[in-house]
Amino acid sequence: MKEEKILIVDDSTEILEKNRELLTQVGYSVVSATSGEEALALLEKGTFDLVLLDINMPSLNGFEVCLRIREKHALDDLPIIFLTSREDSDSITKGFHAGASDFVCKLSPTEILLARINVHIRLCRALKYLRDISLTDDLTQCYNRRHAIYTLREWFSRSKRYGTPFSMIYFDLNGLKSVNDKFGHQAGDLLLRAVVKACKDLLRESDVLFRMGGDEFMVLCPDTDKPGALICAERMQKAVGDITIVDQKVSFAYGIAYSGEVYKDMDEMLHSADASMYECKKRMHAARK
Repeated sequence: MKEEKILIVDDSTEILEKNRELLTQVGYSVVSATSGEEALALLEKGTFDLVLLDINMPSLNGFEVCLRIREKHALDDLPIIFLTSREDSDSITKGFHAGASDFVCKLSPTEILLARINVHIRLCRALKYLRDISLTDDLTQCYNRRHAIYTLREWFSRSKRYGTPFSMIYFDLNGLKSVNDKFGHQAGDLLLRAVVKACKDLLRESDVLFRMGGDEFMVLCPDTDKPGALICAERMQKAVGDITIVDQKVSFAYGIAYSGEVYKDMDEMLHSADASMYECKKRMHAARK
């Protein structure tokens, strides 16, 4: 069974140690931070299942830290519980607007804190499971088009609001129809699965691969500019080029779009990458003639 990992953020070492001991005793893996800056740095380096966050801290307060976390972690991906002595309606309202999942008073019995943590972790786990089975392509086990559009819309919105950069790589396989026609769809399915494995093996953990339908795929790369996305695409192209299905070599054409360029909406960014991919495909066809 997976051991859930909790990040506790509080400038009081006494409270940190008290809660660390409590949560460790019931089986959680606990990491602590004494400032908002330290917490954000830890979240950049590792993954957590829940954040227990104090409001009153020097420099970055809990509200500011929560807003920063929500720039990269959605509400249903990472629960944030404010553990605080401030229970006035203004603080609670401000906290929920910042992206908090819940509030627990520091004076509450430990049973209440443990129950709230358990509920939010179980809820998040259930939501992730339901999302995965509904948004995964059965054949290749990468994410499907529905999840691609949902994720792109969310990333595009965050990029516009917070300036969080990302790049998109859209690619189309060459030769899938030929494999299906010559050797049957079982061989074509093998080709698709081999391509997905080759790409996943070299993508970063933060990169996300989607099957858009048929032989078209998309990769979203967070914190990546256009030159970085180009390097990623060329590496994938080389990895895919090493695949042979019967006597058929595999290749793909690709296009790149970067969030730092001017797009009026998500659809325009997707269309830009798609159009760039088709231009690449035309050049590849012309080179073979």
